[in-house]
Amino acid sequence: MKRYLLIGFFFVGAITMLVMSLHFFQNEISGILKYKDVSSNFLYRLCFKTHIFLGIVAIFTGPTQFLTKWRASYLKVHRRLGYVYFLSVLISAVMGLLVAQFAMGGMVSMLGFSVLGVFWFSSAVLAIAAVRKKDIVAHKKWMFISYGLTFAAITQRTLLLVPLLTSIEFIFIYRLSAWLPWILNTTIALYLFKKSNLKEMTYREG
Repeated sequence: MKRYLLIGFFFVGAITMLVMSLHFFQNEISGILKYKDVSSNFLYRLCFKTHIFLGIVAIFTGPTQFLTKWRASYLKVHRRLGYVYFLSVLISAVMGLLVAQFAMGGMVSMLGFSVLGVFWFSSAVLAIAAVRKKDIVAHKKWMFISYGLTFAAITQRTLLLVPLLTSIEFIFIYRLSAWLPWILNTTIALYLFKKSNLKEMTYREG
């Protein structure tokens, strides 16, 4: 039950992210792009919107990989959605890394988003490598981390609500949002992996 509630939470977050991001595709320049001079560059906008779009695809397809009974019953669908997830993450991470070089907030934001991009890309590659070696435990671990980094987009958007509700300066929260969401999500992902792994070991031994 707890697992399904968590996955339901992921899907709610995915829908929320989709709704919050629609304006980027309805207008040429909107939202945060209005405050960036580089937004006048077509290639930058292409990278930015590709990053957002494929990030949303990853947010939606990721939770399906954690449905144990569904995965066992529909293994082929699981694998196909897995490849959609990984391909979306790999491309979105590269686009995000490029976009990060023009992040608001200077070096602090640029480094935070760049490190996130590298870790996000690497976790997906390691998850793929593990499953090809049939190392299911390692694959599961890297999938937890990978999706934790994917979900950091939603954690970041939530954090950016703070300046709207308080008198805290936006740029301070923005710089913080380049680091805190993915560090927090990775920590939670590792905790959930260890808890899930312990449950499976206990079940097998019992």
